Amino acid sequence: MQKTFKIGESALGGIIRVRKSTNNKITYKITCLDHTTKETIAWDYAYSTEDLRNKLENYTSHYYAEVMTNHFKK
Repeated sequence: MQKTFKIGESALGGIIRVRKSTNNKITYKITCLDHTTKETIAWDYAYSTEDLRNKLENYTSHYYAEVMTNHFKK
């Protein structure tokens, strides 16, 4: 499952993509993309929804981190 969030000035690069994989263990890959070139600026991994929210707060505001995390809690 993958979701791309186009947040604009409130996020590093403007676009954050979160990919959830469930091979043996749930893993979230966070990728920050440049709005213009779509090149990767930063990336990170998270291993729980709490960890996901904490790491997303490094790239965007607390509000958007909550919105993105809630999308994957469903």
